[in-house]
Amino acid sequence: MKFHSFYYKIAAACCSVAVLATGCYGDKGNYDYHDINEVTISGIDLENVYQAYAYKSTLEISPKIHSSKDIDPSQYEYTWRIVPRNADADKGATLDEFIVSHEQNLVYPVQLADGDYTGFFEVKDPSTGVTWIQDFYLKVINEGAAGWLIACDDNGRTRLDLIAKDDKGEKDVLYPDLWKNIDFDMGKPLKIFFVGAGTEGFGFPALTTDKGSFALTGNDFQISDDTNLKWYFGIASDQLQVTCSAIETIPTDGLPDWWVIDEEGNIYRTECDMTAFFSYPINMVEGKTPFRAAPFIGVSYCDSWDNPEYTTEDEPWYNFAVIFYDVDGRRFLTKYGVNGYPSVMQCSGTQLFDVETGRDMVFIDSHDTGNNSLTVAVLKDPDSPRYYLYGMDLKYGEVEQLYYGEIGGPDIANARLFALHPTLNALFYATDNKAYRVSLANPGSAREILALDPGEEIVVFKYHKFSSWDAPSWLQENTSRLLVCSNKTNAEPDDPNVGTFRLYDIPSLEDEPITEALKIEGLGKIVDVTAKEYEGL
Repeated sequence: MKFHSFYYKIAAACCSVAVLATGCYGDKGNYDYHDINEVTISGIDLENVYQAYAYKSTLEISPKIHSSKDIDPSQYEYTWRIVPRNADADKGATLDEFIVSHEQNLVYPVQLADGDYTGFFEVKDPSTGVTWIQDFYLKVINEGAAGWLIACDDNGRTRLDLIAKDDKGEKDVLYPDLWKNIDFDMGKPLKIFFVGAGTEGFGFPALTTDKGSFALTGNDFQISDDTNLKWYFGIASDQLQVTCSAIETIPTDGLPDWWVIDEEGNIYRTECDMTAFFSYPINMVEGKTPFRAAPFIGVSYCDSWDNPEYTTEDEPWYNFAVIFYDVDGRRFLTKYGVNGYPSVMQCSGTQLFDVETGRDMVFIDSHDTGNNSLTVAVLKDPDSPRYYLYGMDLKYGEVEQLYYGEIGGPDIANARLFALHPTLNALFYATDNKAYRVSLANPGSAREILALDPGEEIVVFKYHKFSSWDAPSWLQENTSRLLVCSNKTNAEPDDPNVGTFRLYDIPSLEDEPITEALKIEGLGKIVDVTAKEYEGL
Protein backbone atom coordinates (compact mmCIF):
# COMPACT_ATOMS: atom_id res chain seq x y z
CA MET A 1 0.00 0.00 0.00
CA LYS A 2 1.64 3.24 -1.12
CA PHE A 3 1.77 6.04 1.37
CA HIS A 4 -0.05 8.72 -0.59
CA SER A 5 -3.21 6.61 -0.76
CA PHE A 6 -2.77 5.84 2.91
CA TYR A 7 -2.60 9.57 3.58
CA TYR A 8 -5.82 10.25 1.70
CA LYS A 9 -7.53 7.67 3.91
CA ILE A 10 -6.30 9.64 6.90
CA ALA A 11 -7.61 12.84 5.36
CA ALA A 12 -10.98 11.20 4.71
CA ALA A 13 -11.03 10.02 8.28
CA CYS A 14 -10.41 13.57 9.43
CA CYS A 15 -13.39 14.75 7.41
CA SER A 16 -15.53 12.03 9.01
CA VAL A 17 -14.35 13.15 12.41
CA ALA A 18 -15.31 16.70 11.52
CA VAL A 19 -18.84 15.61 10.57
CA LEU A 20 -19.13 13.45 13.68
CA ALA A 21 -17.97 16.29 15.86
CA THR A 22 -20.63 18.53 14.33
CA GLY A 23 -23.40 16.03 15.12
CA CYS A 24 -22.26 15.45 18.68
CA TYR A 25 -22.00 19.16 19.28
CA GLY A 26 -25.57 19.66 18.03
CA ASP A 27 -27.00 16.92 20.32
CA LYS A 28 -26.04 18.83 23.44
CA GLY A 29 -28.68 20.95 25.18
CA ASN A 30 -31.81 19.11 23.99
CA TYR A 31 -31.13 19.68 20.29
CA ASP A 32 -30.36 23.34 20.87
CA TYR A 33 -28.24 23.50 17.69
CA HIS A 34 -25.29 25.85 17.29
CA ASP A 35 -23.41 26.42 14.05
CA ILE A 36 -19.82 25.29 14.20
CA ASN A 37 -16.97 27.17 12.59
CA GLU A 38 -16.35 26.42 8.91
CA VAL A 39 -12.93 27.07 7.37
CA THR A 40 -12.01 27.54 3.74
CA ILE A 41 -8.45 27.81 2.42
CA SER A 42 -7.28 29.88 -0.54
CA GLY A 43 -3.94 31.06 -1.85
CA ILE A 44 -2.61 27.58 -2.68
CA ASP A 45 -2.19 26.92 -6.39
CA LEU A 46 -4.37 23.94 -7.28
CA GLU A 47 -4.09 24.30 -11.05
CA ASN A 48 -0.32 24.02 -11.42
CA VAL A 49 2.51 21.96 -9.96
CA TYR A 50 4.93 23.82 -7.74
CA GLN A 51 8.56 23.42 -8.84
CA ALA A 52 11.72 23.75 -6.77
CA TYR A 53 15.43 23.05 -7.14
CA ALA A 54 16.76 20.60 -4.58
CA TYR A 55 19.03 22.21 -1.98
CA LYS A 56 18.74 25.57 -3.73
CA SER A 57 15.12 26.71 -3.74
CA THR A 58 12.99 27.93 -0.89
CA LEU A 59 9.34 26.95 -1.31
CA GLU A 60 7.12 29.80 -0.14
CA ILE A 61 3.32 29.52 0.07
CA SER A 62 1.09 32.03 1.89
CA PRO A 63 -2.43 30.63 2.23
CA LYS A 64 -5.43 32.71 3.26
CA ILE A 65 -7.67 31.36 6.02
CA HIS A 66 -11.39 32.23 5.91
CA SER A 67 -13.72 31.21 8.75
CA SER A 68 -17.51 31.46 9.06
CA LYS A 69 -17.15 32.78 12.61
CA ASP A 70 -14.41 35.33 11.86
CA ILE A 71 -11.93 33.55 14.12
CA ASP A 72 -8.47 35.09 14.13
CA PRO A 73 -6.14 32.83 12.07
CA SER A 74 -3.60 32.92 14.92
CA GLN A 75 -6.00 30.73 16.94
CA TYR A 76 -5.52 27.74 14.62
CA GLU A 77 -2.81 25.10 14.62
CA TYR A 78 -1.01 24.53 11.31
CA THR A 79 0.90 21.61 9.82
CA TRP A 80 2.64 21.34 6.46
CA ARG A 81 3.66 17.90 5.18
CA ILE A 82 5.48 17.04 1.96
CA VAL A 83 5.16 13.34 1.15
CA PRO A 84 7.09 11.58 -1.65
CA ARG A 85 4.85 9.75 -4.08
CA ASN A 86 6.73 6.50 -3.49
CA ALA A 87 6.70 6.63 0.32
CA ASP A 88 5.53 3.29 1.62
CA ALA A 89 3.64 2.87 4.88
CA ASP A 90 4.32 -0.85 4.79
CA LYS A 91 8.04 -0.08 5.12
CA GLY A 92 7.66 2.05 8.21
CA ALA A 93 6.84 5.48 6.76
CA THR A 94 4.91 7.66 9.20
CA LEU A 95 3.09 10.96 8.83
CA ASP A 96 5.23 12.86 11.30
CA GLU A 97 8.52 12.31 9.47
CA PHE A 98 7.21 14.37 6.54
CA ILE A 99 6.35 17.49 8.58
CA VAL A 100 8.28 20.53 7.34
CA SER A 101 6.59 23.41 9.19
CA HIS A 102 4.00 24.40 11.78
CA GLU A 103 3.67 28.01 10.64
CA GLN A 104 0.72 29.43 8.70
CA ASN A 105 2.99 30.64 5.89
CA LEU A 106 5.37 28.06 4.48
CA VAL A 107 9.01 29.12 4.04
CA TYR A 108 10.85 25.87 3.39
CA PRO A 109 14.45 25.57 2.06
CA VAL A 110 13.97 22.45 -0.05
CA GLN A 111 16.18 19.56 1.10
CA LEU A 112 14.56 16.82 -0.95
CA ALA A 113 15.79 14.46 -3.63
CA ASP A 114 14.51 15.05 -7.14
CA GLY A 115 11.09 13.58 -7.71
CA ASP A 116 7.35 14.11 -7.31
CA TYR A 117 5.70 14.97 -4.02
CA THR A 118 2.23 15.60 -2.61
CA GLY A 119 1.95 18.45 -0.14
CA PHE A 120 -0.69 18.77 2.55
CA PHE A 121 -1.63 21.91 4.45
CA GLU A 122 -3.64 21.24 7.61
CA VAL A 123 -5.61 23.77 9.63
CA LYS A 124 -6.83 22.55 13.02
CA ASP A 125 -9.33 24.28 15.28
CA PRO A 126 -8.07 23.30 18.76
CA SER A 127 -11.42 24.18 20.37
CA THR A 128 -13.26 21.45 18.45
CA GLY A 129 -10.45 19.24 17.14
CA VAL A 130 -11.75 19.62 13.59
CA THR A 131 -9.03 19.70 10.89
CA TRP A 132 -9.31 21.01 7.33
CA ILE A 133 -6.82 19.75 4.72
CA GLN A 134 -5.73 21.19 1.37
CA ASP A 135 -3.41 19.19 -0.86
CA PHE A 136 -1.08 20.41 -3.63
CA TYR A 137 1.66 19.01 -5.86
CA LEU A 138 5.41 19.63 -5.90
CA LYS A 139 8.10 18.61 -8.38
CA VAL A 140 11.70 18.79 -7.18
CA ILE A 141 14.45 19.20 -9.77
CA ASN A 142 18.02 18.40 -8.82
CA GLU A 143 20.71 20.44 -10.57
CA GLY A 144 23.48 20.05 -7.99
CA ALA A 145 24.37 21.69 -4.72
CA ALA A 146 27.80 23.15 -4.05
CA GLY A 147 28.32 24.36 -0.53
CA TRP A 148 29.44 23.46 2.96
CA LEU A 149 28.63 19.93 4.14
CA ILE A 150 28.41 19.55 7.89
CA ALA A 151 28.45 16.13 9.56
CA CYS A 152 26.47 16.23 12.80
CA ASP A 153 25.95 13.63 15.50
CA ASP A 154 22.25 13.03 16.16
CA ASN A 155 22.39 10.53 19.02
CA GLY A 156 24.71 8.22 17.10
CA ARG A 157 23.10 8.85 13.71
CA THR A 158 24.85 10.98 11.10
CA ARG A 159 22.83 14.09 10.38
CA LEU A 160 24.04 15.83 7.20
CA ASP A 161 23.44 19.58 7.07
CA LEU A 162 24.16 21.78 4.05
CA ILE A 163 24.92 25.50 3.85
CA ALA A 164 24.47 26.71 0.28
CA LYS A 165 23.11 29.63 -1.71
CA ASP A 166 19.38 30.16 -2.04
CA ASP A 167 17.64 29.75 -5.37
CA LYS A 168 18.57 33.33 -6.30
CA GLY A 169 22.24 32.66 -5.61
CA GLU A 170 22.39 35.59 -3.22
CA LYS A 171 22.18 34.43 0.40
CA ASP A 172 23.73 31.53 2.29
CA VAL A 173 20.99 29.46 3.92
CA LEU A 174 20.85 26.28 5.97
CA TYR A 175 19.33 23.11 4.54
CA PRO A 176 19.17 20.88 7.63
CA ASP A 177 19.17 17.09 7.94
CA LEU A 178 19.38 16.04 4.30
CA TRP A 179 19.28 12.38 5.35
CA LYS A 180 16.22 12.67 7.54
CA ASN A 181 14.31 10.08 5.50
CA ILE A 182 17.19 7.92 4.30
CA ASP A 183 16.94 4.18 4.89
CA PHE A 184 20.60 3.41 5.61
CA ASP A 185 22.45 3.13 8.90
CA MET A 186 25.82 4.70 8.13
CA GLY A 187 26.75 5.03 11.81
CA LYS A 188 28.13 7.79 14.03
CA PRO A 189 30.10 10.51 12.21
CA LEU A 190 33.85 10.85 12.82
CA LYS A 191 35.16 12.84 9.84
CA ILE A 192 33.94 14.36 6.58
CA PHE A 193 36.28 15.35 3.75
CA PHE A 194 36.37 16.10 0.02
CA VAL A 195 38.38 13.95 -2.37
CA GLY A 196 39.10 15.96 -5.49
CA ALA A 197 41.83 16.39 -8.05
CA GLY A 198 40.29 19.04 -10.24
CA THR A 199 41.01 16.85 -13.28
CA GLU A 200 39.33 14.04 -15.14
CA GLY A 201 36.02 14.80 -13.37
CA PHE A 202 37.31 13.10 -10.23
CA GLY A 203 35.79 14.45 -7.04
CA PHE A 204 33.32 13.61 -4.30
CA PRO A 205 32.64 14.24 -0.61
CA ALA A 206 33.32 11.32 1.74
CA LEU A 207 32.27 10.45 5.28
CA THR A 208 34.04 8.34 7.89
CA THR A 209 31.90 6.85 10.67
CA ASP A 210 32.28 4.17 13.31
CA LYS A 211 30.93 1.74 10.69
CA GLY A 212 33.18 2.60 7.75
CA SER A 213 33.99 5.25 5.14
CA PHE A 214 31.60 6.16 2.33
CA ALA A 215 31.56 8.33 -0.77
CA LEU A 216 28.57 10.69 -1.03
CA THR A 217 27.39 10.49 -4.62
CA GLY A 218 25.05 12.45 -6.82
CA ASN A 219 23.50 15.83 -6.30
CA ASP A 220 21.48 14.58 -3.34
CA PHE A 221 24.48 13.00 -1.54
CA GLN A 222 23.43 9.37 -1.76
CA ILE A 223 25.15 6.97 0.64
CA SER A 224 24.88 3.18 0.81
CA ASP A 225 27.00 0.08 1.05
CA ASP A 226 27.60 0.47 -2.69
CA THR A 227 29.47 3.74 -2.00
CA ASN A 228 31.68 2.20 0.71
CA LEU A 229 35.30 3.19 0.09
CA LYS A 230 36.35 -0.37 0.86
CA TRP A 231 35.57 -1.12 -2.80
CA TYR A 232 38.56 1.06 -3.73
CA PHE A 233 40.86 -1.39 -1.96
CA GLY A 234 42.23 -4.73 -3.09
CA ILE A 235 42.46 -5.81 0.56
CA ALA A 236 40.60 -3.96 3.30
CA SER A 237 38.32 -4.63 6.24
CA ASP A 238 34.54 -4.32 5.93
CA GLN A 239 34.67 -1.39 8.33
CA LEU A 240 37.53 0.51 6.74
CA GLN A 241 37.94 3.90 8.39
CA VAL A 242 39.87 6.56 6.51
CA THR A 243 41.43 8.76 9.22
CA CYS A 244 43.35 11.01 6.82
CA SER A 245 43.10 11.77 3.10
CA ALA A 246 45.30 14.02 0.94
CA ILE A 247 45.78 14.78 -2.74
CA GLU A 248 49.10 15.60 -4.39
CA THR A 249 48.02 18.07 -7.00
CA ILE A 250 50.93 17.52 -9.44
CA PRO A 251 52.50 14.07 -9.12
CA THR A 252 55.35 12.54 -11.03
CA ASP A 253 53.39 10.80 -13.77
CA GLY A 254 50.86 13.55 -14.44
CA LEU A 255 47.82 12.10 -12.64
CA PRO A 256 47.26 13.43 -9.11
CA ASP A 257 48.01 10.97 -6.31
CA TRP A 258 45.43 10.16 -3.65
CA TRP A 259 46.94 9.19 -0.28
CA VAL A 260 44.97 7.76 2.64
CA ILE A 261 45.75 6.48 6.13
CA ASP A 262 43.38 4.02 7.80
CA GLU A 263 42.50 3.46 11.46
CA GLU A 264 45.37 0.99 11.89
CA GLY A 265 47.99 3.43 10.63
CA ASN A 266 48.34 1.83 7.19
CA ILE A 267 49.32 4.10 4.28
CA TYR A 268 47.87 3.61 0.78
CA ARG A 269 48.29 5.41 -2.52
CA THR A 270 46.42 5.38 -5.81
CA GLU A 271 45.78 7.68 -8.74
CA CYS A 272 42.83 10.05 -8.90
CA ASP A 273 40.88 7.96 -11.36
CA MET A 274 37.45 6.41 -10.92
CA THR A 275 38.82 3.04 -12.11
CA ALA A 276 41.95 2.98 -9.91
CA PHE A 277 42.19 1.17 -6.59
CA PHE A 278 44.50 0.95 -3.59
CA SER A 279 46.71 -2.13 -3.49
CA TYR A 280 49.16 -2.98 -0.70
CA PRO A 281 50.05 -0.60 2.17
CA ILE A 282 53.48 1.03 2.08
CA ASN A 283 54.05 1.86 5.76
CA MET A 284 57.48 0.21 5.96
CA VAL A 285 60.64 2.29 6.45
CA GLU A 286 62.65 1.71 3.25
CA GLY A 287 60.58 -1.45 2.70
CA LYS A 288 62.04 -3.20 5.76
CA THR A 289 60.65 -1.96 9.09
CA PRO A 290 56.87 -1.62 9.50
CA PHE A 291 55.50 1.39 11.34
CA ARG A 292 52.14 2.89 12.30
CA ALA A 293 51.46 6.22 10.65
CA ALA A 294 49.87 9.06 12.58
CA PRO A 295 46.64 10.27 10.90
CA PHE A 296 48.40 13.19 9.20
CA ILE A 297 49.78 13.66 5.68
CA GLY A 298 51.91 16.60 4.57
CA VAL A 299 51.88 17.43 0.85
CA SER A 300 53.31 20.32 -1.12
CA TYR A 301 50.96 22.67 -2.94
CA CYS A 302 53.89 24.04 -4.94
CA ASP A 303 52.96 24.62 -8.59
CA SER A 304 55.88 23.41 -10.73
CA TRP A 305 54.08 23.81 -14.05
CA ASP A 306 55.35 27.32 -14.68
CA ASN A 307 58.55 27.29 -12.60
CA PRO A 308 61.60 26.47 -14.78
CA GLU A 309 63.63 25.67 -11.65
CA TYR A 310 61.64 22.43 -11.32
CA THR A 311 61.65 21.42 -14.99
CA THR A 312 64.84 19.95 -16.46
CA GLU A 313 65.69 17.34 -19.04
CA ASP A 314 67.48 15.09 -16.56
CA GLU A 315 65.04 15.18 -13.62
CA PRO A 316 61.32 14.44 -13.25
CA TRP A 317 59.31 17.62 -13.50
CA TYR A 318 57.68 16.90 -10.15
CA ASN A 319 59.58 15.48 -7.20
CA PHE A 320 58.33 16.92 -3.92
CA ALA A 321 58.24 15.03 -0.65
CA VAL A 322 55.13 13.61 1.00
CA ILE A 323 55.51 13.73 4.80
CA PHE A 324 54.34 11.01 7.20
CA TYR A 325 54.93 10.53 10.92
CA ASP A 326 55.93 7.33 12.71
CA VAL A 327 53.70 7.02 15.81
CA ASP A 328 55.88 4.60 17.75
CA GLY A 329 59.27 5.84 16.57
CA ARG A 330 58.13 9.47 16.95
CA ARG A 331 59.95 10.66 13.84
CA PHE A 332 59.32 12.35 10.50
CA LEU A 333 59.34 10.25 7.35
CA THR A 334 59.35 11.33 3.72
CA LYS A 335 58.61 9.74 0.39
CA TYR A 336 59.45 10.95 -3.13
CA GLY A 337 58.02 9.76 -6.42
CA VAL A 338 55.48 7.06 -7.18
CA ASN A 339 57.36 3.88 -6.33
CA GLY A 340 59.08 2.65 -3.19
CA TYR A 341 58.59 3.23 0.53
CA PRO A 342 59.02 6.10 2.99
CA SER A 343 62.38 6.74 4.65
CA VAL A 344 63.53 8.77 7.63
CA MET A 345 63.46 12.45 6.68
CA GLN A 346 66.75 13.99 5.56
CA CYS A 347 66.92 17.79 5.65
CA SER A 348 69.21 20.19 3.83
CA GLY A 349 70.56 23.49 5.13
CA THR A 350 70.60 24.57 8.76
CA GLN A 351 69.42 21.86 11.15
CA LEU A 352 66.94 23.52 13.51
CA PHE A 353 65.44 20.32 14.92
CA ASP A 354 66.00 16.59 15.08
CA VAL A 355 63.63 14.66 12.78
CA GLU A 356 63.48 11.98 15.51
CA THR A 357 61.49 14.28 17.76
CA GLY A 358 60.34 12.04 20.62
CA ARG A 359 57.00 13.85 20.48
CA ASP A 360 53.44 13.18 19.29
CA MET A 361 52.13 14.81 16.13
CA VAL A 362 48.83 16.68 16.51
CA PHE A 363 48.67 18.77 13.32
CA ILE A 364 50.20 19.29 9.87
CA ASP A 365 49.24 21.51 6.93
CA SER A 366 50.80 23.45 4.05
CA HIS A 367 50.60 26.78 2.32
CA ASP A 368 48.86 26.70 -1.04
CA THR A 369 50.41 29.76 -2.67
CA GLY A 370 51.97 28.81 -5.98
CA ASN A 371 55.70 28.22 -5.55
CA ASN A 372 55.65 28.54 -1.76
CA SER A 373 55.88 24.98 -0.43
CA LEU A 374 55.88 25.71 3.30
CA THR A 375 54.59 22.89 5.53
CA VAL A 376 53.99 23.36 9.26
CA ALA A 377 53.61 20.63 11.88
CA VAL A 378 52.69 20.91 15.54
CA LEU A 379 53.95 18.28 17.98
CA LYS A 380 53.24 17.78 21.68
CA ASP A 381 55.40 16.42 24.46
CA PRO A 382 53.94 13.04 25.43
CA ASP A 383 54.29 13.74 29.17
CA SER A 384 53.52 17.46 29.41
CA PRO A 385 51.16 20.02 27.82
CA ARG A 386 53.91 21.68 25.77
CA TYR A 387 53.56 22.22 22.03
CA TYR A 388 56.27 22.80 19.42
CA LEU A 389 56.14 24.27 15.91
CA TYR A 390 58.12 22.68 13.05
CA GLY A 391 58.30 24.59 9.76
CA MET A 392 59.68 22.94 6.61
CA ASP A 393 60.07 24.00 2.99
CA LEU A 394 59.22 21.09 0.68
CA LYS A 395 61.51 22.18 -2.13
CA TYR A 396 62.19 20.29 -5.32
CA GLY A 397 63.82 17.00 -4.28
CA GLU A 398 64.65 18.14 -0.74
CA VAL A 399 63.26 19.33 2.59
CA GLU A 400 64.71 22.43 4.22
CA GLN A 401 64.04 23.34 7.84
CA LEU A 402 62.71 26.90 8.25
CA TYR A 403 61.07 27.28 11.67
CA TYR A 404 61.27 25.67 15.07
CA GLY A 405 60.26 26.68 18.58
CA GLU A 406 57.98 26.07 21.52
CA ILE A 407 54.55 27.62 21.15
CA GLY A 408 53.86 29.99 24.02
CA GLY A 409 50.73 31.93 24.73
CA PRO A 410 47.61 32.20 26.87
CA ASP A 411 46.10 28.83 27.75
CA ILE A 412 48.38 26.94 25.32
CA ALA A 413 48.24 23.95 27.70
CA ASN A 414 44.54 23.64 26.83
CA ALA A 415 44.99 23.92 23.07
CA ARG A 416 42.77 21.40 21.27
CA LEU A 417 42.73 22.40 17.59
CA PHE A 418 45.18 24.08 15.18
CA ALA A 419 44.95 25.79 11.78
CA LEU A 420 47.50 27.20 9.33
CA HIS A 421 46.63 30.22 7.21
CA PRO A 422 46.98 29.30 3.51
CA THR A 423 49.08 32.36 2.62
CA LEU A 424 50.12 34.26 5.76
CA ASN A 425 52.86 32.97 8.05
CA ALA A 426 50.33 32.56 10.83
CA LEU A 427 49.31 29.56 12.91
CA PHE A 428 46.17 29.50 15.07
CA TYR A 429 45.09 27.37 18.00
CA ALA A 430 41.77 27.01 19.79
CA THR A 431 40.83 26.08 23.33
CA ASP A 432 37.27 25.34 24.45
CA ASN A 433 35.86 28.69 23.36
CA LYS A 434 38.82 30.94 22.47
CA ALA A 435 41.24 31.26 19.56
CA TYR A 436 44.80 32.59 19.39
CA ARG A 437 47.20 33.68 16.64
CA VAL A 438 50.87 32.61 16.51
CA SER A 439 53.59 34.05 14.28
CA LEU A 440 55.73 31.34 12.66
CA ALA A 441 58.79 33.51 13.15
CA ASN A 442 58.03 34.06 16.83
CA PRO A 443 56.00 31.08 18.12
CA GLY A 444 56.69 31.85 21.76
CA SER A 445 54.23 34.75 21.85
CA ALA A 446 50.56 34.24 20.90
CA ARG A 447 47.68 36.70 21.11
CA GLU A 448 43.95 36.14 21.59
CA ILE A 449 41.81 36.90 18.53
CA LEU A 450 38.42 35.36 19.36
CA ALA A 451 36.33 34.63 22.44
CA LEU A 452 32.98 32.89 22.03
CA ASP A 453 30.30 32.65 24.68
CA PRO A 454 31.36 30.39 27.58
CA GLY A 455 28.36 28.21 26.71
CA GLU A 456 29.93 27.29 23.35
CA GLU A 457 32.63 24.72 22.60
CA ILE A 458 34.76 24.99 19.46
CA VAL A 459 34.71 21.65 17.61
CA VAL A 460 35.92 22.54 14.08
CA PHE A 461 38.81 24.93 13.50
CA LYS A 462 40.53 24.91 10.11
CA TYR A 463 41.00 26.25 6.60
CA HIS A 464 39.53 24.44 3.60
CA LYS A 465 41.75 24.31 0.53
CA PHE A 466 40.02 23.75 -2.79
CA SER A 467 41.42 21.08 -5.09
CA SER A 468 40.35 22.30 -8.52
CA TRP A 469 42.33 24.90 -10.45
CA ASP A 470 39.01 26.36 -11.58
CA ALA A 471 37.25 26.03 -8.23
CA PRO A 472 33.91 27.85 -7.90
CA SER A 473 34.15 31.52 -6.96
CA TRP A 474 32.34 31.07 -3.64
CA LEU A 475 35.02 28.62 -2.48
CA GLN A 476 37.92 30.73 -3.72
CA GLU A 477 36.49 33.62 -1.72
CA ASN A 478 36.30 31.50 1.43
CA THR A 479 39.54 29.50 1.32
CA SER A 480 41.46 32.20 3.22
CA ARG A 481 38.74 32.53 5.87
CA LEU A 482 39.12 30.77 9.20
CA LEU A 483 36.33 28.23 9.64
CA VAL A 484 35.12 27.96 13.25
CA CYS A 485 32.22 25.73 14.29
CA SER A 486 30.88 25.40 17.81
CA ASN A 487 28.24 23.51 19.77
CA LYS A 488 26.23 24.84 22.68
CA THR A 489 27.15 23.15 25.94
CA ASN A 490 24.23 24.60 27.89
CA ALA A 491 21.41 23.66 25.49
CA GLU A 492 18.37 21.68 26.54
CA PRO A 493 18.93 17.90 26.33
CA ASP A 494 16.22 17.50 23.68
CA ASP A 495 17.45 20.41 21.51
CA PRO A 496 18.84 18.90 18.28
CA ASN A 497 19.98 22.24 16.83
CA VAL A 498 22.98 23.25 18.91
CA GLY A 499 25.61 23.96 16.22
CA THR A 500 26.85 27.28 14.85
CA PHE A 501 28.93 27.76 11.68
CA ARG A 502 31.21 30.80 11.32
CA LEU A 503 33.75 32.16 8.84
CA TYR A 504 36.27 34.88 9.78
CA ASP A 505 38.41 37.23 7.71
CA ILE A 506 41.95 37.32 9.08
CA PRO A 507 43.95 40.55 8.59
CA SER A 508 47.54 40.42 7.39
CA LEU A 509 48.67 42.53 10.36
CA GLU A 510 48.66 40.69 13.67
CA ASP A 511 47.34 43.57 15.78
CA GLU A 512 44.25 44.18 13.64
CA PRO A 513 40.95 42.54 14.72
CA ILE A 514 39.36 39.68 12.81
CA THR A 515 35.90 40.17 11.31
CA GLU A 516 32.99 37.75 11.06
CA ALA A 517 32.10 37.10 7.41
CA LEU A 518 29.31 34.55 7.93
CA LYS A 519 27.35 33.11 10.83
CA ILE A 520 24.68 30.41 10.53
CA GLU A 521 22.96 28.98 13.59
CA GLY A 522 20.58 26.05 14.07
CA LEU A 523 22.79 23.24 12.84
CA GLY A 524 22.94 19.84 14.50
CA LYS A 525 25.69 18.81 16.92
CA ILE A 526 28.65 19.47 14.65
CA VAL A 527 31.45 16.93 14.26
CA ASP A 528 33.25 18.03 11.08
CA VAL A 529 32.90 20.21 7.96
CA THR A 530 34.02 20.04 4.35
CA ALA A 531 33.02 21.68 1.09
CA LYS A 532 31.36 20.14 -1.92
CA GLU A 533 33.41 21.93 -4.52
CA TYR A 534 31.79 21.03 -7.80
CA GLU A 535 28.34 21.12 -9.29
CA GLY A 536 26.86 17.90 -10.56
CA LEU A 537 29.19 15.31 -9.03
